[in-house]
Amino acid sequence: MTKDQSWQDALLRSGFESKTDTPVSLRTTISAFLHRYHNQLTDIQAEAVQPIYKGENAILISGTASGKTEAAVIPIVARIIDRKKSSVCLYLAPTRALLNDLYRRLQAPLHQLGMQLAIRHGDRPLKSGDEGLSLLLTTPESLDVLLSKTHPCLAKVGFIVCDEIHQVLGTPRGSQLLFLIQRLKLLKPQCEVAPQRVALSATLGNPDEVSSWFCAGDRPAKVFSVGQQRPLAPEFRWIGSPSELRDVIRTSRAKKVLIFVNSRRVCDSLFLELQNLLPYRVFIHYSTLSKQQREYVESQFKLSEYSVCVATSTLELGIDIGSIEVIILYEPPNSVTNLLQRVGRGGRRVGETWAIMTPSTDLQLLSFCALTSLAQEGLVEAVPPGQFFSVVVQQMFSYIAGKRNYRMHEQEALDLCSSFSWIGQDDITLLLGQLCRLRYLRPETEWSSYQMGANLGPLFNDSAIHSNIADRGSGIQVLHEGRLLATLPLPASQIKLGAIMLYAGRFWKIVSVGDGRVTVRPNSPCDSPIRPRYGGRSGSPMSALVAQRIKSILYERKVIDGLEDTSAARMAGLISNVPAGLYGGEVLEYRHLTETGFDYYYYTFAGGLENSVLQLALSENGYQCQLMRNAEGIALHASMPLDFEAIPDNEDSIVGAVRNNWQRFRSLVNSGPFYELLPTALKKKEILSQVLYGPTVANVTRLKVARVVTIPARLF
Repeated sequence: MTKDQSWQDALLRSGFESKTDTPVSLRTTISAFLHRYHNQLTDIQAEAVQPIYKGENAILISGTASGKTEAAVIPIVARIIDRKKSSVCLYLAPTRALLNDLYRRLQAPLHQLGMQLAIRHGDRPLKSGDEGLSLLLTTPESLDVLLSKTHPCLAKVGFIVCDEIHQVLGTPRGSQLLFLIQRLKLLKPQCEVAPQRVALSATLGNPDEVSSWFCAGDRPAKVFSVGQQRPLAPEFRWIGSPSELRDVIRTSRAKKVLIFVNSRRVCDSLFLELQNLLPYRVFIHYSTLSKQQREYVESQFKLSEYSVCVATSTLELGIDIGSIEVIILYEPPNSVTNLLQRVGRGGRRVGETWAIMTPSTDLQLLSFCALTSLAQEGLVEAVPPGQFFSVVVQQMFSYIAGKRNYRMHEQEALDLCSSFSWIGQDDITLLLGQLCRLRYLRPETEWSSYQMGANLGPLFNDSAIHSNIADRGSGIQVLHEGRLLATLPLPASQIKLGAIMLYAGRFWKIVSVGDGRVTVRPNSPCDSPIRPRYGGRSGSPMSALVAQRIKSILYERKVIDGLEDTSAARMAGLISNVPAGLYGGEVLEYRHLTETGFDYYYYTFAGGLENSVLQLALSENGYQCQLMRNAEGIALHASMPLDFEAIPDNEDSIVGAVRNNWQRFRSLVNSGPFYELLPTALKKKEILSQVLYGPTVANVTRLKVARVVTIPARLF
């Protein structure tokens, strides 16, 4: 809280002519929300409250725990009071856990103002008596359901707040969010003003582009960015094996420890490794936990005096889990944004953010160093918003589900897509024809309409049409006390009576086996439990931003603060293999002698997507190579020397090659569960919108003039 930012002075500086000019509704709302802080505004609140109150669409960028939620909600609630509570604010967040936490935070001040708050997600249905509400908390998927049921409160939505917008940016869920806002606009008469939009994020790499994307078809959003990130003070602790993490936790002397990993499988592995770490209680937190399990973990972790929680990205968000003394990053996150979210959850000491990094490989060490140095400089990756035609399919299905007789007219399809310049009428015609051929829709030519087809009914029955989350928990149903515990990808060969499985940090004994389901009960720990085989992509490819920073660390022999002896020695060894005096335009080559000749390793430091495009460009000119395993964003591997002068100097040539081979990039980009229903032309557009974004091709073309420098040893 900034000491001199009394709400009167802050609002006076931000545009109101005098203290008495501040509306009573705004003064009252500030008091209700900020009385605990003596009605003082944080920097982001002082910047954004007045413009939002005056109706600006806005994007708020500010660090964790900086008061972004209140910066958006305070002026909107004041405007609802001005309208005599005839409008509704829709507050969207990507996770149920975050919504539950927001409900607890907002309930008291809204009750004080006489305003009704409601929450709706998969665990908590909207009550029938909630038509008079003022603020509704929900997820994109639950809003999709409400729109299909035409809930009466939706016609009164005048304000939309989208929290943690970076979590859905560049994904099918983000595109779904914009379509849902478009559908809310279509509920209103044309003479009415479109709902005001506000998005919140701790950090964005391309805020102006996100502003245009977020307000598609509407007046642009104003970006309010306040640099309130605490200085990052990383501490590096090299660990040779997961068991050494126990010593890291003990020597930290922290009572509350939050450990971030990149996958559910690693979550389970570390949980097993940290058993019996007295005096700590050990918990686990990831996306497939049930409501009861999530709430139990969050509450017990918060209440326990000594506790450790191993989590994936689910705890990156602003969920109230108490004061965290230290954050441990067991693996490098996939982006600078993720790093900032994770370290922002705790580890605050003497005005700085304390986080322990635990590399176990040289590349992890370099990645941690690159991520932290970028974060300290405030540099963040730009994310392509993407053109997700697969979401158009999902939205057509959802729209039809809410229509009488399950029918959609062609004009309604055009209206649904009218705010998005990347969707042409020819695209819609092509898509409707494809869905008819696949029998998801049935054409009614005489009415220029489309009705539910034979293959669409089953999707209606399991509510699959309301989600763009690809991993929806396919596998074996696990039941406990008659209730569904989870749907998990369990190895069928190991499922048998009496077997012990590990899930959600607990051990379960299988007591019955049925067709596609098992029943379990709690059991004592065992050494080798059955574990779910989670699949899918572990994350985005290494960005060019991070890969280039790794290059500059090595080439410029940068001194990294916070390295303990082992990490410092390994870093020195890495740097010693790189010749001095390099200016940055070189590619490093290592030749490994084998029984049949040489293997060649080329360290481009270009980034994961860029190296994939480079691999294609070289192969088109007769040079076959592969991305280096586990270092795809850093190096190529070949059984023959590569000639980088063979790279076309014309960007159009490389773009043409990418367009002709677009399918090979599918695994590197995002796509939703309805992707396979698209006609080939629209699949291609969806993929290329993410591959041919920004300077990707230009970065590859520049490698044509790179000088190849031989090094004496393989880096990693």
